[in-house]
Amino acid sequence: MDRSIGKFEIIRRLGGGAMGEVFLARDPSIGREVAIKTILPSLGPMDDVRQRFAREAQAAGLLQHPNVATVFEYGEDHDVLYLAMEFVPGEDLGAVLLRDELNGAQILEIVAQICEGLHHAHKQGIVHRDIKPSNVMVLRDDDGLRAKIMDFGVAKTAHSDLTQTGQIMGTLAYMAPEYLRTGKASPQSDQFSVGVLLYEALSGAKPFQGETTGAVVYGIIHDTPRPLDPEHLQGVSPAVRTLVERALSKEPDERFASTGDLAKALRSAKDPLWSTTSDATAVLDRPTPGTTKRVKVASPGIRGWTWALGLGAVAIGVAVVFRLPKPKAIPAIQTPNAANMHLNDLVLDEAERLVDTRPKDALLLIQGVIDATPKDVPMDPDAYALKLVALHKQGDLEAFGEALGEARYRGVTTKDLLTNKAYKAMLERDKTKKKLQDDLRARLLKGE
Repeated sequence: MDRSIGKFEIIRRLGGGAMGEVFLARDPSIGREVAIKTILPSLGPMDDVRQRFAREAQAAGLLQHPNVATVFEYGEDHDVLYLAMEFVPGEDLGAVLLRDELNGAQILEIVAQICEGLHHAHKQGIVHRDIKPSNVMVLRDDDGLRAKIMDFGVAKTAHSDLTQTGQIMGTLAYMAPEYLRTGKASPQSDQFSVGVLLYEALSGAKPFQGETTGAVVYGIIHDTPRPLDPEHLQGVSPAVRTLVERALSKEPDERFASTGDLAKALRSAKDPLWSTTSDATAVLDRPTPGTTKRVKVASPGIRGWTWALGLGAVAIGVAVVFRLPKPKAIPAIQTPNAANMHLNDLVLDEAERLVDTRPKDALLLIQGVIDATPKDVPMDPDAYALKLVALHKQGDLEAFGEALGEARYRGVTTKDLLTNKAYKAMLERDKTKKKLQDDLRARLLKGE
């Protein structure tokens, strides 16, 4: 690296990784120290890289908040793309958490500051989409610990043609279930990411874990994380459990109305004696079905409620009525691309793992992939093959016949279905189980 980039004088290298490098530099015109983030030209087509960098510059450049790292300038120098941003003399939250040196109140304060920075971004129409510990810097100043949100490279900005709705971007373990289902990010999905971060910061473990990526996807969409142990809440209110559970609600409307409200609740919970029921000035409303929850917040000074992946059969004499129910869980996304198809593969792998022991759960995953595949995009034969296996396992032969007809309608032939080993093995086993009619089984095994 030259001793300068653009107008900035390089002082020293701060770090780097697969994406590029970060340098401490000086703006000679005003003497201010800045962090210079560069992107490696080898990452891919330069137009794509420019778009990602431009997105980050446009998103962060709109924000002026003490808990968001300020971006000063975006440019290109001799084919090197760079961002000049506020130099934060601290370390990322992930490194801080590894040392296990923060107490409960400090964790709640840091996360509250993250929430406030996000609330400011959300009011500007910006959704971060990748909140996680490594994207938060923590520094110590005269007022104690301060959090700074970094890396708006995958942020979604309102009315931006640089953002592709339906494309999964971010870090899987911190993604909200509705983001995985639809690919559409919102302030509520950022709040879910904060909930994951908070759970991890307090307990030392992520709330949704699994041996495979598919298992993690399944957990995010379906599983309730284990409640925080009392030992994780020493020195703070036990009501933190409730706050975490609400931030991690599967339905966006069941979370806090905003990250600003969550920030206020977290600050209240720094008091070990605070509770959601005893504090008359802070009421957590439970909405009626179909309405959005709102949090009533006390006046200032009174405790109150208030961080990339993208997931035909021939006519056989079976009467088909297209009345398949659509499960609520849809773990795939709407816009097909390589990352998204890879996510679908992972989801179907997890469905195949579950199909023998938990066919109902497997069907939820499978139907999500089917529902999220646009009609003009070729259907993955594995989706219908595994759906048929699950229905056969449940003994639902009427739905089995309907699924065969639907597969044909979506362009999946019986020969295509036979490429799936689990489906073929199911037909072979049925020679003994005899759930299917002999002539139907024989024709399916021949791919007719």
